[in-house]
Amino acid sequence: MHHRMVTWLMALLFCVFTQGRGGDSVSIPPDFASEVRPILSRHCLPCHGPDQQTRRGSLRLDLESEALEVITPGNSNESLLGQRITTDDPDDQMPPPDFHESLDEREKSILLAWIDAGAPWKEHWSFTAPTRIPPPLERWNPIDAFIDAAIKEQGLSASAMADPEILARRAALDLTGLPPDLKDLDRFLKDHSEDSQGAWVRWIDHLLSLPTFGERWASPWLDLARYADTKGYEQDGHRHIWPWRDWVIRALNEDMPFDRFTLEQIAGDLLTDADTETRIATAFHRNTLTNDEGGTQDEEFRVAAVVDRVNTTMQVWMGLTASCAQCHDHKYDPLSQLEYYQLYDIFNQTEDADRNDEFPTLPYLSVPDQQELDSAKTVLQELEEQYRHQPLPEVDRTVLPLTALWRDLVWSGYTLPLATETIDDRVTPWVWTALDEVAPPGISHVIHQTAPDQQTRQVYFDRSLHPVTLAEGDVFAIHVRIRKAPNTLMLQVHAADASAWEHRAYWGDDRIPWGQPGTSSRWPMTPEVDPLQNPEWQVLQIPASTVGMMPGSRLNGLALTQVGGEIEWGGVRLMRKNPPAAHPEILFPDFLAAANEFDQDLLPAEIRSSIEPARDGNAEARNRVHEWWRREISIFGRRALFPARSAIAHQREEITRIERRALPLPILQPLATGKERATHLLQRGSYLQPGQVVSAAAPAFLPPFAVSEKPSRLRFARWLIDPSNPLTARVQVNRIWEQIFGLGLVPTVEDLGTQGDLPSHGDLLDYLAVTWQTDDGWSMKKLLRRILTSETYRRSSRVDETQQMLDPQNRWLARSSRVRLPAETIRDQALAIGGLLSPKMHGPPVYPPQPDGVWQVVYNGSQWPTSSGEDRVRRSIYTYWRRTAPYPAMLIFDSPDRQVCHSRRIRTNTPLQALVTLNDPVYLEAAGGLAHRSLIQHEDNKEALRLAFRLATCRLPDAEEFATLHDYLQEEQRRFLENPEQATLLLESVRWPQTSPTEIASKAAMVMVANVILNLDEVLVRR
Repeated sequence: MHHRMVTWLMALLFCVFTQGRGGDSVSIPPDFASEVRPILSRHCLPCHGPDQQTRRGSLRLDLESEALEVITPGNSNESLLGQRITTDDPDDQMPPPDFHESLDEREKSILLAWIDAGAPWKEHWSFTAPTRIPPPLERWNPIDAFIDAAIKEQGLSASAMADPEILARRAALDLTGLPPDLKDLDRFLKDHSEDSQGAWVRWIDHLLSLPTFGERWASPWLDLARYADTKGYEQDGHRHIWPWRDWVIRALNEDMPFDRFTLEQIAGDLLTDADTETRIATAFHRNTLTNDEGGTQDEEFRVAAVVDRVNTTMQVWMGLTASCAQCHDHKYDPLSQLEYYQLYDIFNQTEDADRNDEFPTLPYLSVPDQQELDSAKTVLQELEEQYRHQPLPEVDRTVLPLTALWRDLVWSGYTLPLATETIDDRVTPWVWTALDEVAPPGISHVIHQTAPDQQTRQVYFDRSLHPVTLAEGDVFAIHVRIRKAPNTLMLQVHAADASAWEHRAYWGDDRIPWGQPGTSSRWPMTPEVDPLQNPEWQVLQIPASTVGMMPGSRLNGLALTQVGGEIEWGGVRLMRKNPPAAHPEILFPDFLAAANEFDQDLLPAEIRSSIEPARDGNAEARNRVHEWWRREISIFGRRALFPARSAIAHQREEITRIERRALPLPILQPLATGKERATHLLQRGSYLQPGQVVSAAAPAFLPPFAVSEKPSRLRFARWLIDPSNPLTARVQVNRIWEQIFGLGLVPTVEDLGTQGDLPSHGDLLDYLAVTWQTDDGWSMKKLLRRILTSETYRRSSRVDETQQMLDPQNRWLARSSRVRLPAETIRDQALAIGGLLSPKMHGPPVYPPQPDGVWQVVYNGSQWPTSSGEDRVRRSIYTYWRRTAPYPAMLIFDSPDRQVCHSRRIRTNTPLQALVTLNDPVYLEAAGGLAHRSLIQHEDNKEALRLAFRLATCRLPDAEEFATLHDYLQEEQRRFLENPEQATLLLESVRWPQTSPTEIASKAAMVMVANVILNLDEVLVRR
């Protein structure tokens, strides 16, 4: 009895005089979530938790049903758990004496009091669906209702509203990452003086509408996505993935609902309305690392990339440390290793596989290039339309028209192989075919030749048994399909009455030295592109007489020579005039009758399918073939259309030239049906130890996947944003809250699992999560508007003694938080204040100044190619990001290297940060810009000083501040007057425009003052 009384007394004392996690008072009975579960997690679950590999015995204390086996609710004396934690017997004591985390007396008292109170059990708060309860107080903004009720309960008093200048700057930095323009600020202040509430709402709406919003809010998403411009690992080679970064900025500026934002990035390639933009979005998961080092196992690093996708997805959307289950069951959260690999199976079915070329990729053109391409294609369509409808009166009037009779001299589809020997005894001779089918001659043998450089290839079709006699107007035509543009193509013709190959024509460079240039032994040909055929096909024409084959000459051999490139020969043909006809229509029937003798690959599919119906009398088909004949076969038609053909060919070349600028953007692409991979549970997480085969499924502690859909990334993405999923909306709202207030409603933004902190305002978090999904339609801008229009957001950041004592971390938000600005904002703000920041958006990464030699310490030791012009001073989000050597000025201000997903930047304060803002070239140039900007507007140094201060802080200096800065200005002026060479060097270093020698000292002094202003705490923090 005495023992029981002491136990209860101790429990009572601890409940009254101690506080639990997050500052909550220990209640009676002790709160399971805030007091009991943390004790069990820390001291009991390592041996009696979810991980079956480390579990001792069968007892689990993370499940209520099993915990009750050692707990007698209402009686701690009869509970085995109570007996084991209070015994002094080392054989029975729990945790064992050698365990690294033993229970102290307070923790024992909490557990005993909880058991005696009936051992009330609660599921972990974040694993149950959020509910929206009514706000506890009447307020214009529900956020204030929840916050003010908690403030009152904690014995705190809310701070007054901050000054409008401070609020305007605070909101501008939070929403756009830049300070407000002074003209906009003055308009707001005037509006605020007349209607403070309305003016504030209008100010927030204005900031949300600016394109700089997307640039500011893309940065934390890039941290989550582990975005970089390189592949990582040892070589850390370049990767063309910046178009995805631009996609994020556009999506945020357009306020793409977060559910759609999720679908496109996880499974944009699988959507029914998938397009280029949704495929670009899938590059979110191509930010994984790729190892280009020789001798590595591609499968090892493919597996590593898939593991990273699982870990990143569960971190970004679910706020869970799923990576703990890669090698074994999670030690604390109810996620087994089996369930981990069921999630792994979802991402295991994509084409990418740690390849150097990063396949699959999407050819991507920048916005200007795409606009140029669209314009060029429009012009091409207009030219083709003109071509189709151009009248051909000469074809219809003439009584002596020409039609093409094609003699196939070399078979179609012939590719010159590499060869070094005569192969005439192994090649069946080709047959020359003429439309009139007169005595088709044969070829006695074929010879392939390849020059030692392997670039020059020839094939001879020689020793014809039946030479072809040429007639007046005969034209040679070579049809080739260009796979890769060659340097030179040459046609050689052998006359039967000569012993040498002295009749040549070439296309391309004049690099084959046979014959005399400009003569029939070496004559240049011109290509003609058929606009209605495959644009890869080229027709190279030359009249037979041009290469010296006059009427009556006999042809008994051909040779084709290719230097470089890859082509497919479509045939060498002889085009011959028909004899005069009495009526032009007689020619078309001849063509129709002989159409089957044509190489069918050279006829459009529509014409091929129309020939037989036309012969059978189908009027529509006959008209279709006749019209094609007029334009494609008739010599008069082709002659009349030659300018149009040339214009079309030129336009297609222009389109090809633009398309060659396309960059290979890595994207996700599913494996082909039937090629899916089997997914194994990897023992110890090793790809070399595959275990049982698993298939996709949701973890058991969360809602299941929709059974109506086949497992896929798309089904998984829909599951992430399903209203039944308890985590996604909470995680995103908490992350946005942390970006605004510096501390999340759940401080452990990266972990909403059982080891994470409990929410300070759980009801508020759930209220916002449900409202965001339902009322706001997942709109990020609406959520931010709701937060920033609250009084909670607008409170002063000044702290009184009571607030500092009771709430040093400002979890209860009786005041606003003073938060050091993110790395990107510090740099962008300095450039903006100095009037240097370029407003240019999107495009390839840039290279602002950084110290020499940073890239020398990593693989290949390449040089940082410092940008010039406006690229030198663009926003930080566009800075080239190399994983093995990140931009140092931002790394020093806590930017992650982005090797892996980062949910939260841990703020540090180090001397290096001050050295950056004082001495880095970017910040010195910004100081020079601020000084120049101020002096341009005010010749009076005092007024220039006031303007510089206001540009940086959005307010005027008070008397003491002004006096201090003015004294420093005069001191620096005296120093530079005595040392003019130092003033000159300073102005040169900040790229100051050329100035009069008499003004050097005063301008250099103003640069030094501007540098001090940019380093003020008030400038570097968000107040």
